[in-house]
Amino acid sequence: MSRPKLLPAAFSLAVLLAAFVAFPAGGEGAADGIALTGSVKKSQLLDAASLAGLPRQRLHVKLSGPGGVYRATVEADAVALRELLDRAEVAKSMDDNFDRPLDLAVVVTGRDGTKAVFSWGELFLAGDSGAAVLADRLRPFMPHHHEPVADAVFASGAWLGPDARASLDVSSCTACHDGGKLSKIDVPRGTCLVPTRDATGRRFVEDVVSIEVRQAGFPAPPRKKDLKNPWVEAPRLVLPNGKSTPLSAKATRSLPRVAGEAEAIGLGRGYRGRSRFAGASLAALLRQALPAGTDPGLLFVVVTGSDGYRSLYSGGELLLSHLPENGVLVDTEGGKPLLRKSGRLKSVVRGDFFVDRSVRNVSEIRILTVP
Repeated sequence: MSRPKLLPAAFSLAVLLAAFVAFPAGGEGAADGIALTGSVKKSQLLDAASLAGLPRQRLHVKLSGPGGVYRATVEADAVALRELLDRAEVAKSMDDNFDRPLDLAVVVTGRDGTKAVFSWGELFLAGDSGAAVLADRLRPFMPHHHEPVADAVFASGAWLGPDARASLDVSSCTACHDGGKLSKIDVPRGTCLVPTRDATGRRFVEDVVSIEVRQAGFPAPPRKKDLKNPWVEAPRLVLPNGKSTPLSAKATRSLPRVAGEAEAIGLGRGYRGRSRFAGASLAALLRQALPAGTDPGLLFVVVTGSDGYRSLYSGGELLLSHLPENGVLVDTEGGKPLLRKSGRLKSVVRGDFFVDRSVRNVSEIRILTVP
């Protein structure tokens, strides 16, 4: 293969991630759009025009496929998933005894049935545009030392839309990469959802057909304010099969320790002070409790306090995050055990800018999966 074909090769690497097509060009369901449904006030069908009119962001993204195999690097012109949810107006459709969206999940499904779960919190509480984007335009990442390219499609540096990518054949480009031969070169089809904070591409969803906002699926206990004795010595750990075991102090002490410092900012009361905390790894607890091979992209965890407050964390943000040990079961602050009003354990997500998903007086940690 001649060197001038390097660009299609680089493009194929890039383009793989690039399936950021607004809608498939041709074929069954080509103009169907993406159904946005569930716990929203404005269910809708998103089409190319819907995305085109929204605020955009541009970012470089690396994508790994199944087994961690590298697929692509592209510059994507994208719309934040939270932007779409904002416009659909997230609101619970059923009363579950908890009136905040902190315990909501967002399930994204591709045409081939692939699903990925995101928490409402990782999309809305990070202080930026959130953990996932939809991209309908892209262009390949071009290394500085790339040889000149004659093909006008690539040499122009133009953003490539659905039609341009639908007819691309890059199968001959597999041998042109300095990083070694790739086992497969293709161009993903349809609108694709890209996780922007994950260390892997597991939650990448190709050819998205639906985005559904889901409630936790079980009621929260009644809210109890100003409890005289909120302490819970051994919170229940509930597995997806319904099996429940007590999470004793001995059990949490056996888990890897995580420590950190943070300025606490809440959506309601603002600044709450600086804390130096330490506790058990929530990711390690999940790995220990779940069978080997459990798909983290389909997990979510609902943590409930003795006062009825609760929050939902996705398996992706706990087990796939590029931030090591993103979830912590805090048991000390300032080098001392938590105050009795905070209980023996408090759950914290370190990647959140706002602390509203922190749960004091943890009474239950329930692990669930999306079928």
